[in-house]
Amino acid sequence: MKIKQVVVVEGVTDTIKLKKIFGNDNVDTIETNGLALSKNTLNFISDVNNVRGVIILTDPDGPGLKIRDTINTYLNFKCFNAFINKRRIINSKKIGIAEAQEEDIKDALNNLITFETENESITWKEFLYNDFFESDARKKIAKKYNWSEKINSKRLFKWLNLMNLNVEDIKKIIGE
Repeated sequence: MKIKQVVVVEGVTDTIKLKKIFGNDNVDTIETNGLALSKNTLNFISDVNNVRGVIILTDPDGPGLKIRDTINTYLNFKCFNAFINKRRIINSKKIGIAEAQEEDIKDALNNLITFETENESITWKEFLYNDFFESDARKKIAKKYNWSEKINSKRLFKWLNLMNLNVEDIKKIIGE
């Protein structure tokens, strides 16, 4: 499987893992050097995104989420996002892409998420009225997209809108 876009990862161990899975010639990466993400690296990611497109694949932890948010914001959310479910990572010392199972990485890269910034698909009032902020609903939505179950209500609301999901779409996800 060759990946057309360039995959943005946090570090060299993530690159090594992806090249081991897909082969040296089938995947290209950009490393952010963790939270040391520089303006030059952001500019480079933007340039590459304009030519080939990028997929953000950061660790499913706090720093990974911060890096993902920074890149998404810098690119005005005009890129792809891939998510790994951290509960499926067996290594308890570190939770990262390098520690993820091959099938989970392939699954994440086969189920890319795009965010859209053009419109509000669900209002805050609808979000609250339908109890989408409640723990059970948040967990079901998070599980569907391999997001952290601890996603806060504001981020969940923002991401649901960025994915252009409406009330009916969300109700289907949570099984109502």
